[in-house]
Amino acid sequence: MDIAHTAALVTGAASGLGAATAKRLAGAGATVFGLDLQQSIERAGDNVPDGVTLLATDVTSGDEVQAAIEKIVESGVPLRIVVNCAGVGWA
Repeated sequence: MDIAHTAALVTGAASGLGAATAKRLAGAGATVFGLDLQQSIERAGDNVPDGVTLLATDVTSGDEVQAAIEKIVESGVPLRIVVNCAGVGWA
């Protein structure tokens, strides 16, 4: 499947499975927008792969998700892929 010239939205993209997914999609030619919490983005530092733009977004907030989607739409690249990797766990 050719995903070049399309946008992908990956939640939880600053670390773990989300980061690996974002990197793989970017490597395949997609323009990737990763949604994650601001503190997670700060922890990622310079470890963000080329082709991945991290957007500070709390995915439990509908308003924040809508604002992130609007930024993606403004990029002019058609959003065709969405992968949810965001999650939390409490011990």
